[in-house]
Amino acid sequence: MEDSCKPNPIYRGQGFWLTLFRATDNKGLSGCPAYDDMIYTSSLGFSVVGDNGRHNNTEYLGMDAQQFLNNNEVVIDWSYRARHAAVVAGKQVIKTNYGQAASYNYMLGCSNGGRQALQSAQMFPDDFDGIISGSSTNDFNHHMDWSGRMYVLTGADSSDSKFLSYDDWVIVHDEVLAQCDEPLDGVADGIIEDSTICDFNATKLTCADGQTDGCLTYEQTSTVWNVFSQLYDQDGNLLYPRLAPGAELYASTNGVLHGVQGHVTDWFGDGFNNTSFDPSTLSQTEYTLADDDDELHGKVSSFNSDLSAFQAAGKKLIMYHGLMDPAVSAEASQRYYLNVARDMDLDHTGLDEFLRFFRISGMYHCTGGIGAWAFGQNINAQNGTGNVITDIMNWVENGEAPDTMTGTKFVNDDPTQGVQMERHHCRFPYRTTYSGSGDSTDADNWSCELINDWQECGVYNVPRLC
Repeated sequence: MEDSCKPNPIYRGQGFWLTLFRATDNKGLSGCPAYDDMIYTSSLGFSVVGDNGRHNNTEYLGMDAQQFLNNNEVVIDWSYRARHAAVVAGKQVIKTNYGQAASYNYMLGCSNGGRQALQSAQMFPDDFDGIISGSSTNDFNHHMDWSGRMYVLTGADSSDSKFLSYDDWVIVHDEVLAQCDEPLDGVADGIIEDSTICDFNATKLTCADGQTDGCLTYEQTSTVWNVFSQLYDQDGNLLYPRLAPGAELYASTNGVLHGVQGHVTDWFGDGFNNTSFDPSTLSQTEYTLADDDDELHGKVSSFNSDLSAFQAAGKKLIMYHGLMDPAVSAEASQRYYLNVARDMDLDHTGLDEFLRFFRISGMYHCTGGIGAWAFGQNINAQNGTGNVITDIMNWVENGEAPDTMTGTKFVNDDPTQGVQMERHHCRFPYRTTYSGSGDSTDADNWSCELINDWQECGVYNVPRLC
């Protein structure tokens, strides 16, 4: 089978090395190493290793998981085993070539790579001194349930009365901003600073008697309510958070609201040896099956919130998630943080010693967006004022933990055209808060305010994250 991952030359750096395991995050289940990021981090002076999760794509940057079919060992390799094996081999190569072990070991991953990063902290706490986990698909089984459920909720196309076109989602998005942008953060810039406090009322979208423009049918409004609802099992237990309000417009073109998600079909098809899987029939049956097979699939859920071994080893973890992520609910990362606090019986000051989570307003999935999204997390963001790789290094090597993560938005996302805005994104449970005066694009006119009730996540709170 031809490998269409198309590798580029990799140059070895000096001194430190970064284990860059974004091998499968580009398209969920793919087996391509993240060559662009390997080149990026090697240019920073790291020695870099990547892997293909023991399967090559048949389509460049494709999502296919054909090699999962009837071969669970490949699923386990993709889940975690290939990563850990590459760590062991990579460390030995470094020691052999340089005559000594690497001074520090780091991991960088986003999307499924972010899941793999968290899984490394959970399963192999001694592998890395510092880990960066971005836009993670942790709680993977329920993430796939949630992604597939969107197709069931929204329909395939305009022939379905519950379906919303792009123009319909523009109407929804405008109403989301009207309710949750300036009224909540004080700035009418199209960026919802904290989507978790947006208690969106979709009722206002429904057409009044005789109204036909700028509104939705009753059934379409019901679709919107469902899209912004959380996923529960048959016993009322929360499986996965809602789509973050504000992410819906981009999700209608490049996320979960525009038809069947290929990785969902591949996962529930090839991953479960069911070549006749029909995504339109996804239900609690598949949800339960995925949960039951989590151990079989190499603990792919990556949702163990007991990081006590990682903490005891003195390791450091930075998580980040774009609040306009169209593919992975931004509230899922906040939920994981809350679960770690609960299960390790720690307040935010205790978590600050080894885990810091940053909510990036206006950022899409891993990269891009209308907000200040560039902070060195990948090759596309390397020109940002701040750099998360430098942040993790300073924390691990100098004990200087980041309180904020400085993001940059360039004009037309082109660094040569100058800076459009900057934002010092606060670590959770602090909320990035506008001062009420001055240029809102100036990062110095924002501050970090503690969310006093950040641990409250019961059934009557909005959103219910725990």
